[in-house]
Amino acid sequence: MPAYACQVPKSYYSNVFCTASSDYFIALKDSGQPVALLDKKGRRIADLSRYNGIDVSKLKDGLIPVQRLGRVGYINTSGREVIPAIYDTINGDRQTKGWSRAVSNNRIVVKKGGNFGVIDTSNRVIVPFSANNQSISDFNGNLATITTRNGTQWVDINGRPTANPAQTVSNRNTTQTASTAKPVINTTTVIQSPSITQTPAPSPSFSNTEVWQPEQRDGKWGYVNYSGVPMIKFLFQQAMPFSEGLAGVKMDNKWGFVNLAGELVIPFNFEESKLRRGRGTTYKGAQPFVFTGGKAWVANAPNGAQMCIDNKGNFVSCS
Repeated sequence: MPAYACQVPKSYYSNVFCTASSDYFIALKDSGQPVALLDKKGRRIADLSRYNGIDVSKLKDGLIPVQRLGRVGYINTSGREVIPAIYDTINGDRQTKGWSRAVSNNRIVVKKGGNFGVIDTSNRVIVPFSANNQSISDFNGNLATITTRNGTQWVDINGRPTANPAQTVSNRNTTQTASTAKPVINTTTVIQSPSITQTPAPSPSFSNTEVWQPEQRDGKWGYVNYSGVPMIKFLFQQAMPFSEGLAGVKMDNKWGFVNLAGELVIPFNFEESKLRRGRGTTYKGAQPFVFTGGKAWVANAPNGAQMCIDNKGNFVSCS
């Protein structure tokens, strides 16, 4: 029976979890305070005991955001504090979840004195901190957008103001002659980031009652814990929320069910094509492949009737 959960190494630490890299693992106290960064063999490679927070879901380019006394800094995978813990936590930011940003093209969006700015991985200021900066996007290639009180501005990788790329492309594709030229109305294109509703993270808990949440990364679905740490590998085409200890997952257009340990307890026996997902159609209020009352709707009979299974994978009446 294959296990799809990330495989943590054996060690003498009680609470060990995966990070955003398969090469590193995090050991935490029961309270959620960091203890150590481990390698694949479970050996401690960095002492994290002086930090009261770490966001291993944002491990990127060898740097990990950490918190000490409510301030944010960045360490490398050897535990050296590359960016000192002098920056504010980022709360309620539409650009990201959590209290920090990951490295993006050797740049990091940070906050200081309540104001957004950008530094590089040597802690050199690239975009100065200003009260006019309401938010700054991560760099997409060599460009980032700054949302100000007056609209949206664009900066290049060195923090220098640059033209709106959408307008630049439009201007390149527009050809006019003296005989056909028409008055041009200049408009400003404002790129807005999609709004992400932030919900407070639950208190740290490592009991068996903690339920992992489905999340998509790089086009595949898996499951993360309350802090965004991967707990079940990102392998699936689709993933449903856990219910009654099981979660429906899809691979190769067939559905099965995994438990909280990432073990496939009900094989991929249920074909997507045999399910009729009518608008608003549920089974006792639950979506397909979600257990409720010990049953999950997994298919429809030729006459349209719903077909259910129990938590052992056996077909049972839906009534």
